Amino acid sequence: MRKTLAKNIFLNINPIKKFRTIKIQVDFLRPLNREETTTRRLLANVMSNSTKDYPSFQAINDREMELYGSEINVYTRNLLNFNDLAFSVEFADPNFLIDGNTQLKDNLDLLGEIIFKPNLSDDKFDETAFETEKRNLMSNLLSIQDNQDLVSTLGLAKLIYRDDPNRQMPIFGSIDELKSLTNEDLLKSYREVIKNDAVVINVVGNVDETEFLNELNDSIFQQELQNDRADLKIELERFDDLIASPASQIDHKHLNQSRIALAYATEGVSKDFSRLAPQIMNLILGGDDQSQLFLQVREKNSLAYSVSSTYQPISHLVMIQAGLDADSVDKALDLINQQINFIKQGKFTDAQVEHAQKVMLTQRKISSDTIQHYIMRSIWETVYPKTLLTDGQFQAELDQLDKKHIASVADHMHAIAQYQLIGD
Repeated sequence: MRKTLAKNIFLNINPIKKFRTIKIQVDFLRPLNREETTTRRLLANVMSNSTKDYPSFQAINDREMELYGSEINVYTRNLLNFNDLAFSVEFADPNFLIDGNTQLKDNLDLLGEIIFKPNLSDDKFDETAFETEKRNLMSNLLSIQDNQDLVSTLGLAKLIYRDDPNRQMPIFGSIDELKSLTNEDLLKSYREVIKNDAVVINVVGNVDETEFLNELNDSIFQQELQNDRADLKIELERFDDLIASPASQIDHKHLNQSRIALAYATEGVSKDFSRLAPQIMNLILGGDDQSQLFLQVREKNSLAYSVSSTYQPISHLVMIQAGLDADSVDKALDLINQQINFIKQGKFTDAQVEHAQKVMLTQRKISSDTIQHYIMRSIWETVYPKTLLTDGQFQAELDQLDKKHIASVADHMHAIAQYQLIGD
């Protein structure tokens, strides 16, 4: 079932019976804004700490246990050019319980409590909850400097999005923003979320669509989600300036191991080519333990402790990361370029292509056996459906692949950013 509850408030119900749990997820979406990123992350943490009727984390946890171990989750993430503040509850299918008659209603009410009944006092969030979660988030942000892989990833992101400060800000926020964030700021942000964010509600599991809709209409969701919301305008990144003038940065730090992070923009492939060609190319390059980067850079030449590549289908970016000794950086970069040229020249084998195809097919089958797969697919169907492939389309694209498609992707890769974190 797909239903529009108000302008840009969507309900998707997927009554799948193969899972033993049911999941309800509510996503609040608005355009990325660096000034709101830290606030929304702290908001997620504070709202999961306590509510009006469950004024402590222990009280929430006790209620989850009463509902046969329900699991509440609140977090933020980037989704396209939007900040997504997501709330979810996953709970046991009442058909597997001795007494589960009110299980659906009770969990929907608990999720509504988390979202719409915050723990307020004197027109601000409970001070203990606010200070506790602000302190915890500060500790997490400070610990980032101890995670060198993440430091190099963030360093590369700043180069890639050098002209877009909203995308430069990591989803968990910044220390400087957090220091100045007040309780009053947080409540103002909360009210803005509830009033104006676009909303996508997804339900996956063994539920009767009519029953769920009736429960939703009798819940606090009906009261709070009636007003129209602003349109979501998708803005995809363009990297023309970086292709013309690549960005680079070298930082030095007292480390035993250095890091390099590289970004490449790939051009859109022709309609005559399989849309899976970039992903297959990435698996052959560095996305698998049978890849060129793993076998040549790490195993054969011992130039890196770790090396891999990833491909981002929406932004069409290939990212390569490696952990290595400082004196191996130049040799590793040269060997990485050799592997890209190896694919450009079509020197990879049919066996490598077949292996990559099997990996992709297996990954798809594994992901489709999770509730979250259906949640995410439904979100994409609502927000940006053109990116999705049916199982039939996916298999057809795999079958359509040939070596020239894969080589063409590599041939149209443009180095746009390089970040080095050198251990001294």
